[in-house]
Amino acid sequence: MGFKQDDAELEGRTSVDNWAAILMLVVFFATTIIIIFPFRVPIPRAGIALAHEALVYCCIVEPAREPLHRVYLPVNFLTVPLFSVLLLLAAQVIDGTVVRRGVVGADGVQPLDIMALFISLAYISISLDATGLLRFLAFWVARKGGSSGRLLHFYLYAFFLVCGVIVGNDPVILSGTAFLAYLTRISGITPPTAWIFSQFTAANMASAVLVSSNPTNLVLSGAFSLSFLTYTSSLILPFLFAAVFAYPFLIGVLFRSPDLIPPTIDLPEDDDHNAGINNPSAALIDKAGAIFGSVLMLVTLGVLVGTSVIGVPVWEITVPPALVMLGRDVWYDWTHHRDSLRAPTDANTEIEMPEIKADDVQQVPPPKVKARRTLSSMLSMQRLTDTFPTVHNIAQRLPVGLVPFAFLMFILVQGLSSQGWVLVFAGWWHSWADKTGVVGAVLGMVIGAGLLCNICGTNIGTTILLARMLQEWDSSAQPSAGMRYAAIYALALGSNYGAFTLTFSASLAGLLWRDILRQKGIHVRRVQFAVLNAGTFVIASVVSGAVLIGQTYVVHGGQ
Repeated sequence: MGFKQDDAELEGRTSVDNWAAILMLVVFFATTIIIIFPFRVPIPRAGIALAHEALVYCCIVEPAREPLHRVYLPVNFLTVPLFSVLLLLAAQVIDGTVVRRGVVGADGVQPLDIMALFISLAYISISLDATGLLRFLAFWVARKGGSSGRLLHFYLYAFFLVCGVIVGNDPVILSGTAFLAYLTRISGITPPTAWIFSQFTAANMASAVLVSSNPTNLVLSGAFSLSFLTYTSSLILPFLFAAVFAYPFLIGVLFRSPDLIPPTIDLPEDDDHNAGINNPSAALIDKAGAIFGSVLMLVTLGVLVGTSVIGVPVWEITVPPALVMLGRDVWYDWTHHRDSLRAPTDANTEIEMPEIKADDVQQVPPPKVKARRTLSSMLSMQRLTDTFPTVHNIAQRLPVGLVPFAFLMFILVQGLSSQGWVLVFAGWWHSWADKTGVVGAVLGMVIGAGLLCNICGTNIGTTILLARMLQEWDSSAQPSAGMRYAAIYALALGSNYGAFTLTFSASLAGLLWRDILRQKGIHVRRVQFAVLNAGTFVIASVVSGAVLIGQTYVVHGGQ
């Protein structure tokens, strides 16, 4: 197969039989396991009271007017990686160089550029959603389905696929999940299992197509310098075949019961609560903003595709449009706030002032006690929130938690690399690929990466680790062009499909989806999530993997 080194040479370049390497591996996998099963640690009330008194003394907060509530320290995907990095620094397992390389970048992976691109596109997508465009389109699609339950289910499946490709999985999860909860409730569809699981599968399959649709794609494209056009052209067919073959399984096997997808659905008549169903335009909050944002998003994606082949830094393409969208949102909020302030003075209404009597002037009001100025009062965001509600709403929905999480995972994987573990994993992969060829490499990577998403700190952590492993394998074993092509794009499929495997924490989209459903009174159990996703994941992985194998033989002759 064209490999230049044997397994012994590849695995023996760095020793891992020392306490630092063992501690590094233990901390990494302990971190990923805790991310799967987060918990909270209660802080003693005495400590809370002492801390509050210190903040009051320093004029940071005002004195408490009510008994202090119990405070908990969250142990989750944000705090655990931070604690792990601090522990490894204290134990001198990693140093400042490892931290710097994990943040600034190394070996082609540039975390700062990746996060700038991700947050920029996320802002444009969420701002576009805030205009009501996705809800409008969803209601419009629902009306096209008419009274046929099967037809409506198919239309919505196709709709979520298209939206997932264009704007990514997170906006589809944010808006689509709430929409389905509303649609199934007013239509009397109980339970809504078939609808919410189909949406979740469609959104995460579709996110594999564009580099910009998922941060895992950004990591992979940066690691191997893949242009947007090359990336999408390599994955569009595997995605389409997976989407086509997965749907019959969903409606014919998993959700064949008429209770889950009724043959007929009676949508209620117009009233104040379901105007969006019968009049989709009612869901469009800002029509001008929807048009502006759509054009901006399409132009941005087009420029990304066009310039990716000439090596323009991606953040230079995406940050300016995000700032333009932010400026437009600020202007939209400010004009509406200004109009609301002018409204009372514009009305032709005479305000009758009460007559002031001599005795009442004589009554001097009691002096006002000047409130103590504190840091919290000076930094109060209430006025800004009232003035710029759209920007505030978008900021709350931005997945900013991904930024520190991704940087910390980059640091941990860089630590594994510095201690020799990534090279060991590359040796294992070299042995597997050498024995199984293109077929084994593709299927092994798609299924293996998807399952690792459940134990390696979500699909982002998995992609960072496996991309680094493939880099080591590529530089050390020097595989053929066909084997390299197969492994890289199989990882792209597996990291996206891993979202619908066994646990919610396999992706942050899964955690977001679960939380939105809980807010709507819909509870999906862990076992149910795993059982209903397992078959779809296998079908999507095998079908798209088979297409990728075929592409490898066509493009590279299987070599």
